[in-house]
Amino acid sequence: MDWIHCNNCFIQLEPGITLHLTSCGHMFCNNCLDNGVKEGTCLVCRVPCSMMKLVPDMNQDIQDYFTDPEEIIKKCSEVLQFQKQHRRRLLSYLLQSTKKFYTARSELKRMTELCQKQHKQLKEYQKIVKNLEAQLGQSKQPSPFNVPISPGSHLSPSFIQTTPTYKRAAKSTPYNLPYQSNLVTPSRISKQRSNFAPSQ
Repeated sequence: MDWIHCNNCFIQLEPGITLHLTSCGHMFCNNCLDNGVKEGTCLVCRVPCSMMKLVPDMNQDIQDYFTDPEEIIKKCSEVLQFQKQHRRRLLSYLLQSTKKFYTARSELKRMTELCQKQHKQLKEYQKIVKNLEAQLGQSKQPSPFNVPISPGSHLSPSFIQTTPTYKRAAKSTPYNLPYQSNLVTPSRISKQRSNFAPSQ
């Protein structure tokens, strides 16, 4: 690089020339440093400083100051594109998550209202069932046929008196009519003759 030089004698960097960088940002060659310069003091700004030798394997932060700006800009552009891509990916995920969150919140609100409505209807149904049970209890009368009868149990006279008796109406059948015989007897013959006798 043509801009690298000693800030004291202005000699440029070339083979055989070694430069040193101060903590205050100045560069000096070995010849200037060996000419009785006070150690630990900058030859330009005259302030105490520390020095380091400029070598290829020096710290990366220091190397960046001696790198072509176009390369740095290109590297920064790549870094920017890399970060932008991941930032866009994260933003897309957050937007989708936010959309899902609002959808889930709306569904939760709908389900909550539905549960409240069903709970209210359940209370009304419970009241209706309770009223029906009360009406059923008032109209229910004990039946005399619900008394259990066992071989050793004795019926009380009051139960016998209160037990209704049922009479079955007699039904006429061919078997309960008066018996009529179809046999021919002397009395029937004489009766028939009298019926056919001529009148005088």
